[in-house]
Amino acid sequence: MKRGKQRGEVVVAGPKRATALSPGSEASSSRGNETSTLGEEESVEFPLEFGEEIITFDSPIHAYDPTETALAMAGGSCSSGSGQQAGGVKKRRSIKSEASIELVGPMEVDGSVKSMGAVTFTGDFSVRDRIEAYGDIDVNGSLTCSSKVKSFGSLQINGSTLCTDKLKIFGKLQITGTLECHAEIEVWGAVTINGYMKCNKLTAYGSLTTVGDQSWYEVEDTETVWGAKLIQRDDFEG
Repeated sequence: MKRGKQRGEVVVAGPKRATALSPGSEASSSRGNETSTLGEEESVEFPLEFGEEIITFDSPIHAYDPTETALAMAGGSCSSGSGQQAGGVKKRRSIKSEASIELVGPMEVDGSVKSMGAVTFTGDFSVRDRIEAYGDIDVNGSLTCSSKVKSFGSLQINGSTLCTDKLKIFGKLQITGTLECHAEIEVWGAVTINGYMKCNKLTAYGSLTTVGDQSWYEVEDTETVWGAKLIQRDDFEG
């Protein structure tokens, strides 16, 4: 049974079919997991839906090289404005890539993390600016973002995530651990909570499922769920 307080207005509406916008999927599919190359800033236009803005880069995209992470972990040097503290925490100004990227912490990013593919966070991370990805976002560890988080794919959390601004997901939201958002959580796909979720406002266009009696969530203001609310008694993969 879901436990916890839900303050404010609760609205449960009828089913509504939502078509998630997936711009850039055709452009990124040909690249696969290739390492992005250093190049000039490109202008890419896609049809806009739901009032969304396409991810834009204010400066030329810096290529992300997985060997840089390995060098940083081994105490070597990294380019593109990254560094390493004595305690082993890597620092980067920002991370921007045309392909999917895998990041290994501990890492502090003073700017933003933007990818035309998927982003995987493994370890402990602190990002001061926004996180945006055309693909999925996977968190395996702890992530703190001091700005907005937006994914045109799904968000999967195995650990803990804190977002101080709005979190918008066009795919599914799957939580195994904790998720706290100081603003609104908007999800176009299904929401599955195996742990705990807290936010100021919740808008879910699909179903919302809590796994087991120990899983629950809190909404401080308005909760709007267009799909069914379900309780999954046993932890299993369907």
